[in-house]
Amino acid sequence: MGNKTKICFAAVLMAAVSMGSSFNLNAAPLTKSRATNALPAGWQASNMQPLAYIQAAPNSTRAFKMSMKRVDDRWYLFAATGGRDGGGFEVIDVTDPAKPVRVTAVQVPGSNGQLTLHDNLLIIAQQVPYARNSPQENAFAGVPNETRSLATFFDISDPRQPTRLSSWEREGWASHRNVYPGGRYAYMSAWIPGYKGQATLTILDVSDPRKPVEVGHWWQPGQKDGEPDRAPPNGYHGPATISPDGKRLTTAYTPSLVNLDISDPSQPKLIGKLDFSPLAQVGAQALHTGIPLPGGMVHVNTEPSKQGCDKENAHFAAIVDNNDPSHPRLVSYYPRPVPPKGAPYRSFCDKGGRFGPHNVNGEIHAPALQTPGPLIYMTYFTAGVRVYDVSNPYEPREAGWFLPFVGAWETGDRGLEDVVVDTRGNAFVSDGSKKGIWVLRYTGRTPPASKSAVSDGRR
Repeated sequence: MGNKTKICFAAVLMAAVSMGSSFNLNAAPLTKSRATNALPAGWQASNMQPLAYIQAAPNSTRAFKMSMKRVDDRWYLFAATGGRDGGGFEVIDVTDPAKPVRVTAVQVPGSNGQLTLHDNLLIIAQQVPYARNSPQENAFAGVPNETRSLATFFDISDPRQPTRLSSWEREGWASHRNVYPGGRYAYMSAWIPGYKGQATLTILDVSDPRKPVEVGHWWQPGQKDGEPDRAPPNGYHGPATISPDGKRLTTAYTPSLVNLDISDPSQPKLIGKLDFSPLAQVGAQALHTGIPLPGGMVHVNTEPSKQGCDKENAHFAAIVDNNDPSHPRLVSYYPRPVPPKGAPYRSFCDKGGRFGPHNVNGEIHAPALQTPGPLIYMTYFTAGVRVYDVSNPYEPREAGWFLPFVGAWETGDRGLEDVVVDTRGNAFVSDGSKKGIWVLRYTGRTPPASKSAVSDGRR
């Protein structure tokens, strides 16, 4: 495979963009900025090459979830920069991925680093701060239930000038990993009253994005007020993926991979599910992600909450055969990342910090972004971003990785958190607490695609 490891401790040319300004709910265009500086030192890689590093605007809280829109020959990266107490999102022209140019930024009060888009509609999630020292099973315990904005909608027909359309206002506390795959409906992960303080699935009709309307809900039995309690962990993190005909929803919904019949969005019905146990007691994120792969397979992964490996149940990524949605079955686990040769620790468990999977290259409904498979990209906090060959779903194997310098847990450095990959093969990886985005390119062998059709959720 020609697997060569590269280590950089010196300056490497890149494009970094940084320009401060004052933003509000409407877009504030920025003067174009294109600076050539050194990539952050200390990165290591196998079969991955850094092209650039994008620094978020100074008043951003962090760089987190991302998506992309292509307009003619221009490519625009949308990056959420909030963190529960401020920020919003930025638009960056990445037509030349090695020379990104910041275009505009929008501040959204209460934004939490989550966004989704399709066509000309962008939805950014909002929330109130978590209750201090609250259990993750009920993260807003004691926080007053009030009518507030849980998400804000923007017209992005001109990515250079996003325009606010409306907000989804109702009683509740938050929305999180929402999905808008185009068309009439958006699928929200929402903390709203009536469900024991836990996140549930809410379906919105956004055919008129100026007036979003709730049309349906689904929850695991035992989540609703008045129902017998179910054993923890519980909650819905998102994202959801929708079948091409719009009739089936597949998602990780703690503690299960779930398939729902949504032919009537007002009454989602369970088709089948696969339960996972034991999971870490971390609420909705205990089973974090479920994303379709080629051949009717589905990727699932958990997300760690605590540092190290000795404080909660082990975290993992796995592949499920979902060809029979009434009876999904587990077929394999991904290999766990190991440190590069010469590392001063024998395991990432010993390095300190959060070690485990987080996000994969999602937002697969966006036409400008790749679907996972035969390669899937997975952020792994202190283990950087890993690329896996899933052409044989029964034996996924690591094909490449990129590991930046990750500081000590006490510094607030969490490592890499989100990744999207455009259809040109450029990977954009958020370096959350450092408020940066790495632009990378996989340089290894790409395995042949599966002969089976990909059920990728595109509409």
